[in-house]
Amino acid sequence: MGDTLHVGDELGLGQSLYGGAYTLTLQDDGNLVLSEPDGVVWATNTHEQGVQRAVLQEDGNFVLYKDDGAVWATDTNGKDVDRLVVQADRNVVLYGKDGAPLWASDTRTDDPIVAEESAAASPAPEARTYTVEPGDTLWAVAERFYGDGNRYRDIAAASGIDNPDVVNVGQALTIP
Repeated sequence: MGDTLHVGDELGLGQSLYGGAYTLTLQDDGNLVLSEPDGVVWATNTHEQGVQRAVLQEDGNFVLYKDDGAVWATDTNGKDVDRLVVQADRNVVLYGKDGAPLWASDTRTDDPIVAEESAAASPAPEARTYTVEPGDTLWAVAERFYGDGNRYRDIAAASGIDNPDVVNVGQALTIP
């Protein structure tokens, strides 16, 4: 999925963000875990609590949800958030629209692992192209290629699309 969640994006069980050699995963047991090749660095300790998804909300909060409500949150509601980033320095940071950090996992290291040295690192897949068919939306195309409709922004950016609500039949899309 890349290294960033934007407002409105979410992670489902088993999905991850990658920042250099570091991975933030919403594990199948509901625990949100930051790991490096040698093991776990940080976790929300929400395993076996019924967590189903992690959402970067419009209200500024990054929240882990189970069916009947929140289990864990950054407690940043009311803040003007922009994105959550897994950084190559091993820190997970929630940034405001002004670029200022609003919350962090406080796991930054002065000696980060270089991704190429990591056994977990793999080369990025080559970009592909896809031709829009009748009934397609960027969301549907993102679900088809990534299993996650929230990645429509990646396709729009790679394809030079300013308005992601408008795609035309026969239009060539770049799937990064």
